[in-house]
Amino acid sequence: MKKCIVIPTYWGPMDGTEEIVFDHPTPLNSDGTLWKLLENLSNFKEVRSGDVKVCVVGVANRNDLREKVEKKLEECVGRFKRFMDVKLYSYSWIRNIKSFLADKGLNNLDLFEPRSYPQVRNLCLLAALEVGVDMAIFLDDDELITTTDFFERAEFGMFEKGPDEGIVHGKAGYYVQDRPSYRRFWELKWWPKDLSFNKAFEKLKNSTTRLTSTLIGLGGLMIIGRELMRNVCFDKNITRGEDMDYIFNARLFGYRFYFDKDLYIEHVPPESKTPEWRKARQDILRFLYIRSKYRSHLRCDKVQKIAFEELLPYPGIFMQEDLEDRILEYCKMMAMKYLMDGNVEGFDGCMENAKIPFTRVNDLDVLEEYLHQVATWRKVTAALLEG
Repeated sequence: MKKCIVIPTYWGPMDGTEEIVFDHPTPLNSDGTLWKLLENLSNFKEVRSGDVKVCVVGVANRNDLREKVEKKLEECVGRFKRFMDVKLYSYSWIRNIKSFLADKGLNNLDLFEPRSYPQVRNLCLLAALEVGVDMAIFLDDDELITTTDFFERAEFGMFEKGPDEGIVHGKAGYYVQDRPSYRRFWELKWWPKDLSFNKAFEKLKNSTTRLTSTLIGLGGLMIIGRELMRNVCFDKNITRGEDMDYIFNARLFGYRFYFDKDLYIEHVPPESKTPEWRKARQDILRFLYIRSKYRSHLRCDKVQKIAFEELLPYPGIFMQEDLEDRILEYCKMMAMKYLMDGNVEGFDGCMENAKIPFTRVNDLDVLEEYLHQVATWRKVTAALLEG
């Protein structure tokens, strides 16, 4: 089975000048974590032989840094070309794709304009499709493979029947990492994001079968089959959680993801410098959005229906009628913490976050707009694959 690894990597400063908010972009004056992952991959015979190709999708968080980032990544990736079949997919490549598609009458393609996580993920899908693989292994640039038979584990069960008789078009694994407790006092009652997230993964890991149908997954360890990549894109309108949203979207069209409890990687993220209130804002927008999408999918006869119970405990706990109350109380508690610390910017940010559910104007029919994206995506992939 032909396969490749796809690695999105984000570069630029975290000093308030960034135009796109990525959690921990790599500064241009460092090699960051990407080179460690590439060095790690070079130890595997499947990669060294070229049987598993490597695609690095690199973007900047400021438009004026695009050329510098591409040049920096060319140097970084170039060091490893003698060890593996690795290629950089960045702004020159994006311009070529847009020019090719324009000749086919496809213009204004915001689906893969690299301004957000889901759009970058769509570039990853296009890179994998261009390579011509049967399945793509998504890894983030701050991870390491620690199992010698990782690629066998990755391929296990793909395109076969799962325990529930569904076809395995995608898989999700989990991270092994050292992390402190995130059960901070302002989260415990109203915003148990990490608690419910961990509970959902523990349930999957304790399953009696190796593969379990799932609606949650981590973008840093996802495996996606060619047919699914060709037919379903990441939703460009979601702010965060694009990985789980993609699994939800796939199910709408009848494609199932399965959690593989024998598939894992080591996660070694750098310290995030994004303020908590700013990350909270992205989560607030995300949960409001996915709740709207879930509600609208129930009224749409173009997609398969998903039982809400499958989304519990996570992210379903943040998709219920009390979401507005949760947001308000969470923001108030976080604001108190910032006030205690004398952080005026953080306090003001929390207060603005608290307004979001009550002031946000959303004119979109969330699902219909996403279905339009999918229709465009299928035209794009058909044009690229058919040449």
